[in-house]
Amino acid sequence: MAFFPLKRSLYWTRATRFFRTLVAIVAILLVVLIYATPKALASDHQDTTFLATKLTAADLTDLFVFESPANPNNVVLAMDFDPLIVSGEMRPFDPNVLYQFKIDNTGDSIEDVVLQFKINGTGSQQTVTVSRPTRQITVGTTSPLLPVSTTGQLNQPFTAFNGARFFVGTRKDPFFFDLEQFFKIIPDRNYSLQPNSSPPFQVLSFRPPGQAQDTLAPFNVHSIIVELPRQVLGSGKIGVWITTSVDTPRLRSRSFAQIERLAVPALNELFMDFQAHNNSNLQTPTNDASNQSQFIRAFVNAIGRPQGIANAVISVAIPDVIQADLSKPSGSYFGTQLGNNFGGRRPKDDVIDVTASVVFGNAVTGITTGQIPGLTSDNVGPNDANFLPTFPYLGNPL
Repeated sequence: MAFFPLKRSLYWTRATRFFRTLVAIVAILLVVLIYATPKALASDHQDTTFLATKLTAADLTDLFVFESPANPNNVVLAMDFDPLIVSGEMRPFDPNVLYQFKIDNTGDSIEDVVLQFKINGTGSQQTVTVSRPTRQITVGTTSPLLPVSTTGQLNQPFTAFNGARFFVGTRKDPFFFDLEQFFKIIPDRNYSLQPNSSPPFQVLSFRPPGQAQDTLAPFNVHSIIVELPRQVLGSGKIGVWITTSVDTPRLRSRSFAQIERLAVPALNELFMDFQAHNNSNLQTPTNDASNQSQFIRAFVNAIGRPQGIANAVISVAIPDVIQADLSKPSGSYFGTQLGNNFGGRRPKDDVIDVTASVVFGNAVTGITTGQIPGLTSDNVGPNDANFLPTFPYLGNPL
């Protein structure tokens, strides 16, 4: 999730346009048919109008941090971006975007370890370069390039330092959500309808089981997936977030300016009006307590629920990082904060239901005042066919 004024000085290429002329005719027709319906925002899909229409390669959608199913000493980091790729579409990667995992292992919401990924070349000859996890000289929203540690091929696993495994390529979008119904409930979160001054709620329930639909089921996404030893990132509690950055004329050569930031799923999309998303994309987690918290409190007040709900959300979701405890063997979503376990986020975690059950129900808080039972679950669960039991864990593309 995220929010901020659009950057005007960013470069983009024709390769990053939402509808690419290189897509096969059948794929183009599918896109036209599908996009006659409201656009997808989901966990963080199409976070701003600029990312949705001008630079889709920088549009972050999901972050996962979870225990390796194959090796208890390892942790898996996965970043999804460039969403809404239809079956059969061979969408190129954008060499103008810098992708980063940022890890805070000291509790100050400032990155201590950074992993960088950058695409090289064009067409069928594209490769990806990877930096060794290291401390960045410059922290914050401006990032100089780190030395390259290894180069790998797209769409196939490769191994580098300390036995770390990598995959950069196209995957089935793992996020599951009845987004179509969500836009009926809170229509002003849909970028294609802006400006929209609709009241917070138009509908007071998700569709029931059997009628609910996974809006993202027909789509693929680009992914960066890393499995590496836990000790590379730290020894205890960490906070993880991801960023995309671009080269701009205002920065010296080989430095990149942050254009999007993402961690906790559905945070900004639920609590923040769409027009505010652009702002937090250009900030760091150190600003979240003062920035995002105000939107959470305002939203909870607008739906008529006690501020104890807002306090609960803020306590686990602010700062906007995925928290994990590397000293714990396994865990659950928000488990670092609430369950004294690994925490993190697994691809099959039903993050929409967890969040909705707190905000609109009585989960965690026990607060029943102002409950809206029809909004505590979107009644969509994970489809096992979209996941793999072994690396790279996210399912093969459609």
